[in-house]
Amino acid sequence: MKILGICGGIGSGKSTACQLMVDKLGCVARIDADKLAHCVYEPGSQSLQDIVAEFGNDILQSNDSAEIDRQKLGAIVFSDPKAMSKLERIVWPHVRTKIEERIDEIATEYESSTPSENEIIIVEAALLLETDWHGMLDGLWVVQASPSVAVKRLMENRGLTEEDAMVRIRAQQKRRSLLSKDEDSECISDELRDEIEKGIVTSVVTNDGTMEELQKTLEKTLCDAAAIKC
Repeated sequence: MKILGICGGIGSGKSTACQLMVDKLGCVARIDADKLAHCVYEPGSQSLQDIVAEFGNDILQSNDSAEIDRQKLGAIVFSDPKAMSKLERIVWPHVRTKIEERIDEIATEYESSTPSENEIIIVEAALLLETDWHGMLDGLWVVQASPSVAVKRLMENRGLTEEDAMVRIRAQQKRRSLLSKDEDSECISDELRDEIEKGIVTSVVTNDGTMEELQKTLEKTLCDAAAIKC
């Protein structure tokens, strides 16, 4: 069983790519790290207590609530890279543990199931390049889109204003260039090229077109021997 990480900047279409890998291309399962991260915010959890201790009670839904208001927290961390780094240092270790537990569950279930076309478990996480999780992956693909396409997707799919969409995109661009800074989405940034040369990123998937075009690109990438380590 291979473990393939797929990441990409906001609006790049990485979630669509991951779903296509399972639904159309025969991979075993998809683990959405961002959804698993929601469990980290559960009332009463140690991680939630640590987050409130760091960012204050103002991020709670109300004074009487034990639940985090994710919009309030998002407004803080997306506008301040240092705040984002603090949040990630709290959350990521818990998320990795949950991912490893889920991989074990899927692998156990697979032993008694019908074999898949591609024995690959997909781990989707927006910022895999920022983590120290590379050792558990057999490959890491970056889904990349041009800024104008990403903005359009965020406005259409998430209801963001153009200004809000650009704030989120720029926040990620300051950290690592997962979204192309150029309108040519096939233009690979120096930062991303460095990750490729180090062998951390094993493939870059361009996604500026239709879902059908994306599926064909993913099919071609799966056939690339260098895209997933032996």
